[in-house]
Amino acid sequence: MMPGGSAGLQLEAEQALLGALLLAPPQLKSVASWLKPSHFYRHAHAALYEVLLARRAAGHPGLATNADEEQRRDWALGAMSVAAEASRGMTPGYGGTLMAACPVSSHAGAYGRMVLEGAIRRQVHERAHRLQHAARTGSLEGVLELTGELRAAIHELVGSWGSLDERPRPLPGPWPLELTDGVREKTLQHESAMLSSATASPGGLVEITRWLRPGDFLDAGHRAVYQALAALAHRSEPIDQLTVLWEAQHRGAIASGVITADGVRAVTRGGFAGDPQYWAERVLRASLLRQSAASAGMVRLLARDSALPGARLLGSALHALGAAEAVQDRWRTANNIPRRSDPPPGPAVAAERRQAARVRTPVTVPNPGAAASPAQEAASPQAPIRSTR
Repeated sequence: MMPGGSAGLQLEAEQALLGALLLAPPQLKSVASWLKPSHFYRHAHAALYEVLLARRAAGHPGLATNADEEQRRDWALGAMSVAAEASRGMTPGYGGTLMAACPVSSHAGAYGRMVLEGAIRRQVHERAHRLQHAARTGSLEGVLELTGELRAAIHELVGSWGSLDERPRPLPGPWPLELTDGVREKTLQHESAMLSSATASPGGLVEITRWLRPGDFLDAGHRAVYQALAALAHRSEPIDQLTVLWEAQHRGAIASGVITADGVRAVTRGGFAGDPQYWAERVLRASLLRQSAASAGMVRLLARDSALPGARLLGSALHALGAAEAVQDRWRTANNIPRRSDPPPGPAVAAERRQAARVRTPVTVPNPGAAASPAQEAASPQAPIRSTR
């Protein structure tokens, strides 16, 4: 299903493009270098486009600018016949429908851009949906893998689109966290265990603060206690139940009502044995899953916004994904796992791709010195939880 309910318009664009390529075979050159069969929403359309690309690679005479009527007829009828064998959803007679759906055959580049933008929206949404599902089901390995796959897919789409608008689209928020009672309770227990064990054995706190942030705590009161612990450890001052309470008071946590004095005492007293780093990793893992689910949800919202152009959708999706990747990178630091590396940039834009109508209002690209996109030129112009302790 197309995000944003735009399946009808996407199909119209695909029909118009294929109709143009059947009516005017030389138009295939304007899209062949950057539009792929996988960019089509309907499988039958992808099959026909793949046939057209294959016939172009074979040097069909109908592609010549001086091709006669018989050669162009063979181009269209032959392609439809082969596509009908490859796809159950295609019939030889469907070619007439496609040609009738094409407003102007010379606008194939513009229709190709519409197809590509729909593919960008669809592919980003589908991958973000899988990432969000993995995060909600607690699959850490799946989250790390799918985040990398989503980023790689975005970079690949940037290569096809040819430009990236890195101005993030502002979104409403924060949204309420979607946590089950069981997950919430387990997370709060792990946070309490970390704070209690760190108060009892503060020797490793400085190292822990390299990768564990106050924002990783679900409970705002726990967050305040961790800030107090981190501050004392940074200053190499004594750490115990009373000094942590004193520091929390100095930092305004008691006066602001984020946590009570008894709440501080409750989470810093003994009772949770074990290594503070173990519990800190549990806290970070939960934060990673929450942020990854939130970032994936933001990317899905962006993909459903039909008013968002392709270049800005891709840039905004990368920006939204960055919050999750920051937590994931800290997880890798804590576990001595090599950090991810970005895929290489997309291929350079060939001059032969820069042919099309330029009637529409130009799209602003943040880097004015970058080459214009082939697809672009083909166009015609979360809330914190307060402590209950």
